[in-house]
Amino acid sequence: MYRIILLENEQILSSKEIEDYDETFRYINSLVKQLDKNKKIIVHEMRNEKWEKFGEWKLE
Repeated sequence: MYRIILLENEQILSSKEIEDYDETFRYINSLVKQLDKNKKIIVHEMRNEKWEKFGEWKLE
């Protein structure tokens, strides 16, 4: 299970939980197209019954 969060200026714009690995990355890819200098994507993965950071995407 993955939790994908889209943030703008550290405020949550959207949050979605997805079980399928491939679907998770399709969703992340669609969000990457929305990124600008104030937005970032943070992904957490459920491991050992707790959320752990899996990755982060932002424009440099």
